[in-house]
Amino acid sequence: MMKPSCSVLADPQGMTQTVFRCLAWGLVLGLFIVTDTPLALRPHTLVSANIDRFAALFVIGVAFSLAYPKHVLPILLLLLAIVVGFELIQRLLPDRHGYVKDMLVKGAGCCAGVFIATALRRSFSAISKRTGSPLI
Repeated sequence: MMKPSCSVLADPQGMTQTVFRCLAWGLVLGLFIVTDTPLALRPHTLVSANIDRFAALFVIGVAFSLAYPKHVLPILLLLLAIVVGFELIQRLLPDRHGYVKDMLVKGAGCCAGVFIATALRRSFSAISKRTGSPLI
């Protein structure tokens, strides 16, 4: 009997990318909800808003980098466009604000996330090729 050749379960790396893609887009949806809904619905944390902004976009950058490992530049451009778009949408809302400073912090977070995840992934890949055992 022939086994199916195109199965997500037969390809663990493909399944991992699928999970990261769902996570990445889910995080963007969550970011939209937190960024562009009334201020009263925004969650409050114990750290500053800038740390929140940077950390949230850092995580999103990591998720997108792992979800689309061969598309670093398009991912960076997409994430930066999302950041700009969400800040512009805030300008249209009566109780929200969109500041360039916030946009820069968010942009730095997503760039850092993409760069660090890409560098780590490439390092692990090079090590696993050298040793012959997969690290990731």
